[in-house]
Amino acid sequence: MKYLILLSVVILSACTAAPKVIKGKGGVYGMLSADSHPAINKKMENDPGAVSIYGEMKTGGIKYQADMVNYAKLDELYVGLIQANLPPQQHQLTANTEGMSLKSIALALGDTIQLHNNTKQSQNFFVAETSSTGQRIQTLPSLDAGATAIFKIELEGDLELLSEDNESLKTVLFSKKNMLTKRVSSGDNYQFDNLAPGSYQLIFWYWRLGKIQQTVQVRAEENVRADKILTVDSVINPY
Repeated sequence: MKYLILLSVVILSACTAAPKVIKGKGGVYGMLSADSHPAINKKMENDPGAVSIYGEMKTGGIKYQADMVNYAKLDELYVGLIQANLPPQQHQLTANTEGMSLKSIALALGDTIQLHNNTKQSQNFFVAETSSTGQRIQTLPSLDAGATAIFKIELEGDLELLSEDNESLKTVLFSKKNMLTKRVSSGDNYQFDNLAPGSYQLIFWYWRLGKIQQTVQVRAEENVRADKILTVDSVINPY
């Protein structure tokens, strides 16, 4: 079974599509995945009855329960590329009675969020810094039930979008100037094309794990491949 899994990873990796080559331009592409801590994976292999927040090993694989994190099924992984003179992007978000449509959004400073209030009451949303030293807050106009509004993000760094009226309405934000982002599911491919030759910073992020930064050199008529697996130990010790 272990060899079949390894073979599947190799096959998927080989199928990662590179951007189309454009004269005078280059590209960056790769696969982004998430996984639990290697020590946990090893324990699960050595002790089939082990139970943790990551899953429970049973005959035929891991049986995931409601409060466990199935990293292979995560669908809110982000890869960002820092690119000068980037035009603002717009991101979609819906507030439902049971919570937000997305748990996280990675975006650029100055990007906008189109927020739809699908709850049964008006909501007073705000954006707040989450770092221990940050105390800045961006207040947003009240949003009536059923209404939609577009808000510009004016803060940078690790943030949260919150409602004063419903504590279950929360989306984690990661904002950085000139960052073009792609949202993928674990094991999916990403690509940035039509890039001028030069040095670019990549940022790989998942809100429950953290972020990894990597610098790549893009050359004309060439594509740079950068695969990344986000784990607890790789985020803490990225090199």
